[in-house]
Amino acid sequence: MARFLWNRNFWVGADGVLFVEDAPGVDGSMRLFEPAGNEADMCGNGLRCVAAHLMAKLGKDSVDVLTGDGVKHVARDGDGYRVDMGPVRTLRRDLEEYVVDAGLPEDSMLHFRVDTASGAEDGSIVDTGEPHIVLFTDALESAPLVKVGEKVNADKRRFPKSVNINYVQVTGPHDITIRTYERGVFNETLACGTGATACACVSLMLERVVPGPVDVRTKGGMMRIELGPDGRAVMTGPAVRVFEGRLEVEV
Repeated sequence: MARFLWNRNFWVGADGVLFVEDAPGVDGSMRLFEPAGNEADMCGNGLRCVAAHLMAKLGKDSVDVLTGDGVKHVARDGDGYRVDMGPVRTLRRDLEEYVVDAGLPEDSMLHFRVDTASGAEDGSIVDTGEPHIVLFTDALESAPLVKVGEKVNADKRRFPKSVNINYVQVTGPHDITIRTYERGVFNETLACGTGATACACVSLMLERVVPGPVDVRTKGGMMRIELGPDGRAVMTGPAVRVFEGRLEVEV
């Protein structure tokens, strides 16, 4: 059904379809199915949308939402929504489900060789609810994002479940601009919450930006990412109701 609804030519169109369901001990659960038909582990932007929907429905200013990456707490923050994204996972053992490489379980993946369209490059791979490769560039708009995304994800031996690709350009002491190629969509998307979190946290960990909150600009808008001393990330961003309606789907 997600593949059916995703088609912009005949139906609503989207980068994925979210299903909100009841779950014990939380305000609701979120499941995301992407255009390829796969179920994603997590989606930061989608989580803010689900949280906004649940808050409006339940009359609450904060909610707990069960995701494929565990329970996430979301609170209203002015006109936006503040999400506890959980710990940023940077060790090989944290990423063994997504990347098959030789090495020790305790190895840091902040320095990671990536075969790109122009040869091997230094990058990072971290898990922020989704696996993200982060590459830095001084020419973001001309970066071969889609070509690199296709090349990397063609290597099923190394990346058996596919992986997201991000290019980052540092634009200020607390500011970055990013582009993201999402697995499951297998194309560039306008914004990605887990990707923004990954890019900001890697930028902080590698001292590409000054310690403190990081403003992340995407083609779809702005998010602010904070990384606590305990290694947990917090994402703050908008969620806007565009329209609502009722779908009747014959199955």
